Amino acid sequence: MARGLAELKSFATTLFHSPATPAGTAVTCSVDGAPPMRTVEPVTFRPRADGGEVLSFVQEGVTRYACLNLPAQASQPGNAGRKWPLLIHLHGSRATPASLYSLGKSLYGLHDTAALSSDPEVRGFLMLSPMGRRARPAGALTGAGFHWDEWYRNPTDNLDALAIDHFLDEVVARGLVDTDRIYVFGWSNGAYMAALYGMWRANRIASIAQYAGANPWTRLPCPVPMTWTRRVPITLMRNLCDALVPYSTTQEWIETLQARNWPFEYQSLDLHGAATAPDAVPPAHSSKLRGLYEHVRWPNQAAFEKALSFLARNPLPSSDSDRAGHSQLSA
Repeated sequence: MARGLAELKSFATTLFHSPATPAGTAVTCSVDGAPPMRTVEPVTFRPRADGGEVLSFVQEGVTRYACLNLPAQASQPGNAGRKWPLLIHLHGSRATPASLYSLGKSLYGLHDTAALSSDPEVRGFLMLSPMGRRARPAGALTGAGFHWDEWYRNPTDNLDALAIDHFLDEVVARGLVDTDRIYVFGWSNGAYMAALYGMWRANRIASIAQYAGANPWTRLPCPVPMTWTRRVPITLMRNLCDALVPYSTTQEWIETLQARNWPFEYQSLDLHGAATAPDAVPPAHSSKLRGLYEHVRWPNQAAFEKALSFLARNPLPSSDSDRAGHSQLSA
């Protein structure tokens, strides 16, 4: 509890005192959005993996890291040959995979017990938490720090997407993963990246969960048309009073998905991270401090249980044609 509060306070302090890239900074946009983000040293450092292990590999001279946590059932006798769902966790800006163990305890606490599998004897899921890179992206509101490059929307060249691919392949190769039930969840900057990655890898990612995120294709400074090959199901948890991802931004995303008949659900969260009425609206007056607090504190366990239930109902389609879908383009 104390560690979580300390991390929340530290995170909020950096948001107050970390200016975004100046509005006048020139950015050359293309069909891929902004150019690849420029990193700052040190680009990465080894994270901690509470109760798990740290994975690593070298990508273009930079050591990329990820934390891996297995469900308790995977280490118990008598479970040889079983496979478990996998949840890829993408952290927020200026955070690391370690935020899962403190701010994200309401989700992490479910990885030993949640029923995401079609096998009633399987409990829990693997959690793979890759680490972003330190950079100061042109579109980031939070300044220099760890980020996922959601602004460079090239699915084959985006280094962060390729790093996630590498770690996913490494974990799947262990033979523990139910490959029909690979999900991606992200918070904040990670929520935007989760939507991109889930749609870019629609033949592997069954469904997507976002917290405090919205439409990655409309992100400034270089919005681009939304593209997809399959309508990968999405569950969104949004705050009513969020200083970094405002209600209006999430509402636009909800309406965009509804207009496209997307398989989709959402929850609106109150001050304490609990689901409130679907038609609830933001308070008439709220402070920046409250808006930052709501952005940083995570949903409660009940909200995550509902989101995980949505993921469980949406495994990867069984046929190759359904997995591939049909290319779509929308302004």
